[in-house]
Amino acid sequence: MGKTSKVVICGMKGVGKTAILEQLIYGNVNMKSSFYPTIEDIYVANIETDRGTKERVCFYDTAGLEPPLTGPPQSPTMQLTANQVLQRHYLGFAEGFVMVYDTTKPESLDVLMYLKKDIDRNKDKKEVVMLVIGNRTGPDDINSLENTCSKASNWCAREKVRHFEVSAMDRPSLYEPFIFMTSKLNPVQNKTAFPQLSTLSKLTQKNNRSDAM
Repeated sequence: MGKTSKVVICGMKGVGKTAILEQLIYGNVNMKSSFYPTIEDIYVANIETDRGTKERVCFYDTAGLEPPLTGPPQSPTMQLTANQVLQRHYLGFAEGFVMVYDTTKPESLDVLMYLKKDIDRNKDKKEVVMLVIGNRTGPDDINSLENTCSKASNWCAREKVRHFEVSAMDRPSLYEPFIFMTSKLNPVQNKTAFPQLSTLSKLTQKNNRSDAM
C-alpha cells in the first residue's frame, strides 16, 4: 500500500451516501440505523482490488445536494444554485467520484445528471474515475423502480460510466463497486515504466560478462 487515493461520495440528500460508507467499512448499518444530514465526513479504509491486494482509500462523504426544479439538464450551460453543485475544492484533489442515487426517487438521478456535467466542466482536464450507484432504500412501486434503474443504466451507457445497483442494508452488494473503483485508481504498473533502468541493467550485465572473459 503506497499512495492514498481520494474519492468523493456525492449525490442528492437522503439517498444513503453515509449509510453505504458505514456499512462498507464497519458493517454496522441496519433498518434501525439513523444518520444526521452530513456536512462533511472523512473515512479512511483499506479496500481490496480485483487483484486481491489492498489499497488505502480516503472517502469524502459530502453534504447532500438539492434536486433540480426542471428535471434532467437540457443545456450544457445551465445555471445551478450553490446547494445544487459540489463544493469547488473537491474538484481540485479528487481522483474518483462515487455518485449515488436512490432507486425509489427519480429526481435523485436527475441530480447526478447535473452533477456529472458540472464535474466534467470543472475537473481541469485531469483523468478521474467515476461510477454510479443506485441504492435501494426501501420498497417501491415495481414499475417506478424498473423505470428509474433502466433510465440510469441507459444514461450511464451513454456517459461511459459503470452503473451498479446495491442496498446499503446488504453489505456484500457494496463490494463490487468499491473493488472496481479501487482497482481503477491503482492499476497494475507497467513493467517497462522505467526503460532507462532496464537498459542500464542490461548494459551493466554485458560489461560484467566482458570483464569476466
